[in-house]
Amino acid sequence: MWGPAGLTLVVALGFVLVNTAYDQGRYSPPLDDAYIHLQYARQIGLGHFLQYQTGQPPSTGASSLLYVLVLGAAFALGAQGGLLLYAAVGLGVLSAVATTVLVAHLGRTVASRRVGAVAAVFTALCGPFLWGATSGMEVGLVAALAVGTVLAFAREQPTARFRATPVVGMFLVLARPEGLVLVMAISVAVAVTLVQAVRCGRLGAAATAGTAAWCTLPLVVALGQRLLYRALTGSSENNGVLAKSWLYQPLGSPVEVVDRMATNAREAVSTYGGLDGVGVVAPGTLLLAALGIAALVFDRPRHRVLAGALALGLLGIVVADSTLMTALWQNGRYMSPFLPLVLLLVVLGTRTLGRAVPRPEQSRVVVAGIVGVVVLIAAVSDPTWALRSAQQGAGIREAALSPAMWLRGNTPPDARIGVNDVGATAYFSDRRVVDLIGLTTNGLATPSVEGTGALYEALARMPADQRPTYFSVFKDFMDVDFEAMSAAGVLSEKPLTTFETRSPVRDVALGGVCQSNGGCEETDVWAADWSVVGSGNRPETPVPGRIVDRVNVGDLTDEAAHGYGVDRALVGMKAPTILRGKHAPDGRRVVDSGRDVVGGEHFTLRGLTPGVPVVLTSRVEAREPLVDRNTQAGVVAVGVDGRAAGDWTFPTDASSWVQTSVVLPGNLITASEATVTVGPRQPYLQPYPAYRSFDYWASQ
Repeated sequence: MWGPAGLTLVVALGFVLVNTAYDQGRYSPPLDDAYIHLQYARQIGLGHFLQYQTGQPPSTGASSLLYVLVLGAAFALGAQGGLLLYAAVGLGVLSAVATTVLVAHLGRTVASRRVGAVAAVFTALCGPFLWGATSGMEVGLVAALAVGTVLAFAREQPTARFRATPVVGMFLVLARPEGLVLVMAISVAVAVTLVQAVRCGRLGAAATAGTAAWCTLPLVVALGQRLLYRALTGSSENNGVLAKSWLYQPLGSPVEVVDRMATNAREAVSTYGGLDGVGVVAPGTLLLAALGIAALVFDRPRHRVLAGALALGLLGIVVADSTLMTALWQNGRYMSPFLPLVLLLVVLGTRTLGRAVPRPEQSRVVVAGIVGVVVLIAAVSDPTWALRSAQQGAGIREAALSPAMWLRGNTPPDARIGVNDVGATAYFSDRRVVDLIGLTTNGLATPSVEGTGALYEALARMPADQRPTYFSVFKDFMDVDFEAMSAAGVLSEKPLTTFETRSPVRDVALGGVCQSNGGCEETDVWAADWSVVGSGNRPETPVPGRIVDRVNVGDLTDEAAHGYGVDRALVGMKAPTILRGKHAPDGRRVVDSGRDVVGGEHFTLRGLTPGVPVVLTSRVEAREPLVDRNTQAGVVAVGVDGRAAGDWTFPTDASSWVQTSVVLPGNLITASEATVTVGPRQPYLQPYPAYRSFDYWASQ
C-alpha cells in the first residue's frame, strides 16, 4: 500500500506545483469557495464561531462544519496569514494519501491484497479527485472519512460489535451533507447485521441494545448540528442548500423540480459512469462498478449487506446532489470525494469479468488489459487536470482576488461590499461584505433566486448602516440583473472599474454558471445609491379616498403577508422579480420592484370596510413586444372572493409603467378582507395576459 500512497503524494504535489508555477509562484485555489472556508476558519481561530465577519450574526455558508473547525484549530496554532491556505492544501494532500491507504485496506478486507493495491493505484491517479483534494476544499477529508467509514463497517461486521464505525461516521456527517446519506446507508447495514447476529445467537439482547444505541451516534450528531444551526441562525437548513437547491427555486410545480433532478441525475451517472466523452473516469466505469456490486453479493454471504449499503449509499448521493442546481459545477466537487469507492468497485468488477474467462492465462490477460487501459487513461488525463486547476486558479485571481485588492485600496475603510462570490473579497479586502447569494448573509438566499426585484427589496429592508455601499459582482448572474439596477438608479450609471477574466477555462473557473450566460467573463464594481428606497411606496398621482392597503409585488415579505401568488399560464413558466425606475410627474425618482406575469395573480386585501366600494389602483406595464401580436395582453378579468368583478384593461401605449384603476363594487366587499384575482378572461387557452405588475393600492 505504501507504493500507491507514495504515488498519491507525488501526483498531488505535482498538482500543487503546476498551479504554483502557472500562477507566478503563488498557489491560487481554483475555487473562490476555498476562501469562504478560510474566512470562517480564521474567525473560528479568533473565537468568533460561525461569524463570517466579526460582529455579524452566525451563518451557515460553509459547506463543511468539520473542515472549518479543523482549519480554525490550525489558525489558532499559528497557521495565519498566507500559511492558512497552505495548511488547507496540505491537509488535502495528506487526506488524499490517507484515502489511498484506506482504499488499499478496504480492498484487502473485502477481496484481496492485489485488489486493494490496484484500487489504490486507481485512486492515486484519479484526476478529478486530486483536483478536488488540492483545491483548498474539503474533498480530500470527506473522501478519507467516507472510505474510512465503509472500512470500519467491513472490518467490524463479522463480530457485529461496531465500535469505530459510529465514530468515523460521526465525523463524516459533519464533513459534508452527502456524508449523512452514506452514513444512513451504513446504518441500515448495521441494523441488518445486528438482526442477523441476534437470530444466530452471536449477540445477546443487552449487547445488541448497547451496540444499536452506540450506532445512532452519527444520526444524533447530525440532528444536533441542525439544532445548533437553528439556535444560532433561526433556520436548521444550510444556507448553501437554500441558495442552490431546486427544492427552493420558484419553479411553480413539483413536476418541474423532478424533471431537473432527473436531468442532473442522468448527467451525473453519464459523467461518473464513463458513458460520455468527458475525461472524468474511464469508459465503462458504470458497468464495471455494477459488476463489482454483484461480485460482493455473490462472493461471500456477509458481503451482501456491504454491497447493499454501497449501492444504496452511492445511489442516494446521486439523488441528493441532483437536487442542486450546482450538482456538476466546479468539476463535480460534490461527488468526487466518493470516486475512490467507485474505483474499488471497478476493480472488483474487473476481477469478476476476468474470472468469467475459462482459461487462467486468458483471464489474467483480460484483467491486465482493463487495468492497463484505466491506468493509461488516468495517467494521460492527470496533466490536464493539473493544468485545469492552475488555469482556474488564474481565473479566480482575475475575477475575485484582483477586485478584492482594488476595493481594499480604493474604497473607504467603512465601505460595505455587496458580492456574489464572497470568499476572496471578505478574506483580502478588509471590508465588510454582504453576500448577495445568501451563503454568509442570512436571509438573502431566497430573494437572490427570485430575481433582481426581490433582492433589491430585501436589501432595502436592511438597516441603512448594513446595506452595501459598493457592489463587486459578475456582469450577469443567475436571475439578478445588475445593469437593470443601474438603469433604475440603485447603482451608479457606469461601473467604477471592470475586471475581465481572461483565463482559458473561465467558464468552469468561476463555478460553472458562466457556461449558461457568459456573465462571469467580467466583474464590475459599482457604487450604490440607496436614496431611492421607499420612493415607490405611494402612487405617483393621487387616488380617490384613503389608501387602506398596499401589495408591493416583488417584495417577498409583503407578498407573503398578502398571500400573493402568480397564477402561471403554463406550469414551469417562471415569474421572476424585476426592478424598474422612472421619474414621476412631480420630478422625483421612483424605483419599484415587480414581476413578469404571464397569466394572472391573486392576493388578499386587508383593512377594508364591508359594503364600501374599493378603488384598486395598479402600477403596471403592459407594453411588451408581445403586445403588438397579442391584443389581449393587457386585458384581465378581475374577481373578488370567487365572484366576477368585471374586466380591467391596462394601457399599452406608454413607454414605461402606468397607473390605472378599477372599482370593485361594494356588494362584493363582505368582510374586512377580500381575495382578489386578476387573470385571463378565457382560462386555459391563449391569448394569455402578459404584463409587468409592480404595485396594488386599495383605497376607500
